Amino acid sequence: MRHYSLWMDKYSTRRTQIIDRLKSFGDNICDVRDRIDPTELLHDIVPAPIPDGTRMAFVDGGEGLRELMGVGIYFIRASGLLLTHGVEAEGEVFERDLDLNIIDYDRYTKDRVELLREGMEFDVALSCAKKHKPGYVFLDGSLYVKARREPIRCEEYDVYRKKFVRLMKYCKSEGIHLVGVSEDSKSRILIEHLRKSKKLDFPRYITDSSILRILAADRVYKTYTFTPKTGFEPDKQLTPGLATDFPTLFMQPTQLSNPLRIDVPGWEEDLDGIVGIIHALSEGSKGYGYPLPLYLAHLDAHIRASQTEWTARQLSSYVSKNYPVIGNAIMRNTRRLKRPE
Repeated sequence: MRHYSLWMDKYSTRRTQIIDRLKSFGDNICDVRDRIDPTELLHDIVPAPIPDGTRMAFVDGGEGLRELMGVGIYFIRASGLLLTHGVEAEGEVFERDLDLNIIDYDRYTKDRVELLREGMEFDVALSCAKKHKPGYVFLDGSLYVKARREPIRCEEYDVYRKKFVRLMKYCKSEGIHLVGVSEDSKSRILIEHLRKSKKLDFPRYITDSSILRILAADRVYKTYTFTPKTGFEPDKQLTPGLATDFPTLFMQPTQLSNPLRIDVPGWEEDLDGIVGIIHALSEGSKGYGYPLPLYLAHLDAHIRASQTEWTARQLSSYVSKNYPVIGNAIMRNTRRLKRPE
């Protein structure tokens, strides 16, 4: 049997099996839907204009990793977009940083690159806060996830944690609203919260976002605020008294979008105002339903594969030319990169 025939045969078999498997969860889903009161969980978002003069920073990052024979070459970039609502003459202001370097191989190499990239995002966010004094700093990704990241025995993790605590400490002391925005969360923290509070049993293939789509469909809403049952415990010698929870909610800013996950530090007192800002900034794209300035920061920080390829090739050539004994040994392309398509 040729590959195409084999593929179609397997597809026909699997699609039937998948439907049967998902149907087996039907009664479970109906029970969940019947026992959750939508008026308790879901609330309307009351549209409100963003006050003119509101200063906001939006931060995202990008990364790339080129794996050579003996080392990897990583590329990280972070961008912070600053906007003042209603002040068109000011225009857009960016804070940017980037880096590239070699990194040794271990089981956590990719995680370490991610830690470096997120640490740079914290640096850029802190720079935005100090230089431009915004009232709000929006980070791509969940603050709760950043705070509860599993420890790794490496220097990058220690630096990452200190930078995150430094950013939180500054925002708290200056009264800056620090917000985490997750665009496609695969979390199950809301499900875990409902499981404990409602004594519900959820299918394993259901995430927070998917159960909300089942319950709310195309409605524009926000959930009630809940707090994941894990606290943030930073190094007490570094910042005593900063330990905090992260109040969390989900919201669907437009009818056609997927839910967003929003979380803030425990000292935040105006989560409703933050929801209003995110809703207003997301209305420009009914299908995407994501704050446009955060998307622009993402585009600015994104590292294309062609950039990674070109820079790695130039750096490998330079090192091999100037230090051939080592360069030709550790900075050679792997066979995978030489395979014909």
